[in-house]
Amino acid sequence: MRSGKSTRVMMYSHDSYGLGHLRRTLALAETFVRRNPKSDVIIVTGSTLSNAYRLPKGVDVVKLPSAVKTGAGVYEAGRLSVDFSRVRKIRSNIIKGTLEAFDPDVFIVDKAPIGMKGEVEETLRFVKEHRPETLTVLGLRDVMDDPGLVRKSWREGRIPEAVRELYDIVFVYGPREVYDPLPEYGLDDETLAKTHYVGYVGKRRNLKSVEELPFTPGYALVTVGGGGDGLRIIESYLKGLALYRPEYGSVVVTGPMMSDKDRNRVEGLAKGLPVRVLEFRADMDAVIQGARAVVTMGGYNTTTELLEAGKPAVIVPRVEPRVEQLIRAEKLQEAGLMDMIHPDDLTPELMRAKVEDMMESSLPEARKQARSLVDLSGADRAVALVEDRLEERARLVAHA
Repeated sequence: MRSGKSTRVMMYSHDSYGLGHLRRTLALAETFVRRNPKSDVIIVTGSTLSNAYRLPKGVDVVKLPSAVKTGAGVYEAGRLSVDFSRVRKIRSNIIKGTLEAFDPDVFIVDKAPIGMKGEVEETLRFVKEHRPETLTVLGLRDVMDDPGLVRKSWREGRIPEAVRELYDIVFVYGPREVYDPLPEYGLDDETLAKTHYVGYVGKRRNLKSVEELPFTPGYALVTVGGGGDGLRIIESYLKGLALYRPEYGSVVVTGPMMSDKDRNRVEGLAKGLPVRVLEFRADMDAVIQGARAVVTMGGYNTTTELLEAGKPAVIVPRVEPRVEQLIRAEKLQEAGLMDMIHPDDLTPELMRAKVEDMMESSLPEARKQARSLVDLSGADRAVALVEDRLEERARLVAHA
């Protein structure tokens, strides 16, 4: 901590689809204000759900106009009828204007090194030229995509050069022991030397919140993140459940981005079964903690919450348009941390069998031991490293 001094932190999370980037960013923001209550954090995000989470004192959100990804590298306005080029210009101006006015000590960019379609690059170059005292930090997910594809797209976009020139620190939000693809992304030795694998980033567990759930713990939980492409997993689960009546209850969280048509389909399949269908819970960490077993996709935040809670889980990863979730699921399965079903193998019968096994047996000792080796202190470690660097800079200025 910077001796109780106030610290201004600006964070960028583009979030065009799903909830992952925003939830990870919020976890870091909460850690900053917990470790130093004098901190002020502004999160600049395009997420349409940025107002769905309770923000601690010291954290606020600047909402960017929404954008959605419609293809490989193709975006369009999410809510407005204007061309995406205009939306991008508005977003870029808001990002730069916020940084100029807020004048942060730290600027943290999540996942996209120069932002969605390069919308943060102008701001980063402004920092290097006019605000060099501002610490620039890039935070990368544990798994981006197939390393060869990342290397190709980054080379074409000159991303390795941008990371080397524009960032003071690079964080990888995962343990090197589970997956270490960074050297394959085309980053040079100078960049790798300023890279820190900080471990998984997640919310701190609040056991009291489990007692406040509106349903009795011990259920099977099905959660598919934002829900935009989760229908098939939930369908398979509910059809498997209907094969013969289970002795346990289930909670199905469709996600706020599931279409009305798909949600109606889920509710129809759940009718007559001991199932609660919910659209969204801001306290998913508590919902996971209350579960006996979990079926999920392989998104970053859900898997870290499962590791934190120590729950048996089966992952059905997304495999298109990128294989990030598949790689993560395979690595976690290889490490003995979770089970998985490839989408090509998904059937109601297999799903039911996997869930029955999890509900009827305790977590194997080998998996408990494997979980104990997983580093879940990523948020604290990342923030501590930022604080150390800020203190180092302050000492240099004081002795200059």
